[in-house]
Amino acid sequence: MDLKHRLLWEAFGYTEFRPGQQKLIDAILAGRDVLGVMPTGAGKSICYQISAMLLPGVSLVISPLISLMQDQVAALHRAGIAACLLNSAQTIQERRETMRLIAAGRCKLIYIAPERLMAPEFCELAAQLPVSMVAVDEAHCISQWGHDFRPSYRKIPRFLNNLPKRPIISAFTATATAQVREDILQALQLREPERLVTSFDRPNLYYEVRRAYDREDQLLRFIHRQNGASGIVYCLTRKKTGQLAESLRHNGIPALAYHAGLEPMARRQVQQQFVSGEIPVIVATNAFGMGIDKPDVRFVVHFGMPRDIESYYQEAGRAGRDGAPAHCLLLFEEKDIQLHQFLMEQDPENPALTDEEVAWLKRQNLARLDRMKCYVFTETCLRQHILQYFGQEAPDFCGQCGNCEASSVEKDVTTEAQKILSCVYRVREQCNADMLCRILLGKDDPDIRSAGYHAVSTFGIMQDSTPEEILTVIQHLVAIGCLVRQDNPKPRLCLSAGAKPVLFQGEAVSIRVQVSRQEARLTRDSRTSENPELAKELRRFRRKLAGLRGVPAFLLFSDRTLEQLVRKLPRSEAKLSRILGENSRLRQRDLQKMLDIIQKYGDSH
Repeated sequence: MDLKHRLLWEAFGYTEFRPGQQKLIDAILAGRDVLGVMPTGAGKSICYQISAMLLPGVSLVISPLISLMQDQVAALHRAGIAACLLNSAQTIQERRETMRLIAAGRCKLIYIAPERLMAPEFCELAAQLPVSMVAVDEAHCISQWGHDFRPSYRKIPRFLNNLPKRPIISAFTATATAQVREDILQALQLREPERLVTSFDRPNLYYEVRRAYDREDQLLRFIHRQNGASGIVYCLTRKKTGQLAESLRHNGIPALAYHAGLEPMARRQVQQQFVSGEIPVIVATNAFGMGIDKPDVRFVVHFGMPRDIESYYQEAGRAGRDGAPAHCLLLFEEKDIQLHQFLMEQDPENPALTDEEVAWLKRQNLARLDRMKCYVFTETCLRQHILQYFGQEAPDFCGQCGNCEASSVEKDVTTEAQKILSCVYRVREQCNADMLCRILLGKDDPDIRSAGYHAVSTFGIMQDSTPEEILTVIQHLVAIGCLVRQDNPKPRLCLSAGAKPVLFQGEAVSIRVQVSRQEARLTRDSRTSENPELAKELRRFRRKLAGLRGVPAFLLFSDRTLEQLVRKLPRSEAKLSRILGENSRLRQRDLQKMLDIIQKYGDSH
């Protein structure tokens, strides 16, 4: 057994390196710079830790994550390895003692936050140390194209240039597009580095996106089905973490909240209870998770849409680090998007940025938000969407995500919509969605009785429906402009001008509902079998046009769009364009050819 493998076993308890680890370690030991892009759970830290143990002198690890520093230094101490850390969570006395240990040569690995790197006392000390390697963790933070740009990272090259001798530079990150990778190389001035980009695919993770109708109830049902397994619930705000953790405890699920507003001691205690398994569920903001060494997280729920795909991928990737199956569920509402847009429009309180840089970063953040919106609304394979974002090829069907295991079909809900709109009118536009739902279901509770709503003609008119079905249609009626939300003098739903055609002119209302893939296929077959010749000709047209354009056929229009064309038989360019969507790649002459096909085969049916 060579020295690398002996350290791997004795210090970390592993018998074999994971893919890519040994390649990067060998490059570092040969004196080469490296760039490692490895997904969460792939073992980035072992690459620089084992390298540091085998190199002469000392190694610096630059990390923005206090929890990661604390966890890794504690683990190294348990393995008998001399390591220390310097960050803002320490007292002045603790930092002085650490500096004394470093000066005395008693630290092999020095973890330091980027904000402390340029402190005069540390720069002076570093100039006297035999620094063999500087490892930059979370290296995407140095890139303005990255999702978590931090100006303090831009000072790293200046620090490196001030050292008496240039050390080996190793950069690591879990999330980096091709553009971000190139930015890292340029910003850190890496010299002919060994590059390693392992696959972003985590086959053991099941990705699922659900539109929320009552997020807390959906979350409760989901966690109860996990049978006490360990999981993380991510929230968008600190306030919500506390509220949700309390709600889970009230419903018999041991849970604690974690966010940056807690005292450091309280955060460490919560983290330790979760890692040890004492508390199975932690409800947290994005301040939690990086560097947490807990391989058996069986689920990660996002109680709200993250701001970008990088953040989502990194946080969801904290599930299933042991390779066993894990579930990644995202529950979102449109108001999540509005919250992110509002926060992004605020001026960041960062004197290190110029006005031009602030404006540029806002545009970048909004562009990444748009990509995240595409993810939550897509009906195609979720795994494919993630992998393609990071520049990797992926099949159209993975069989291991919510969109692949289930599909959606269009369901006519005109009658249901008329009942809901009629109920809004009968209660004089004085009820919110929850109260409307209870009235339509016929719930004879005190609030309904005291308001006299039990006597309206629509009371109990939808008693054969479920709350989820009713709320889904209500949400859709708001989205298409038949209902509007008012908050004065209290939250309530009101009729808009768009309600009249549905109520009195029979205008159809339809929604897409999720069904099993087999049922969806049967439904599609039944629709296209209504006019098989038209469906066949449209497919032939699509295939021929795709061949001429050199693009996959589905990019021109999907099978679901084809179903709508066969069923609705649009006879004008405007109606055809509405079905194809505003992002259609078809030109005007293509639209006319499609109308000709529909005219010919639609009339013959």
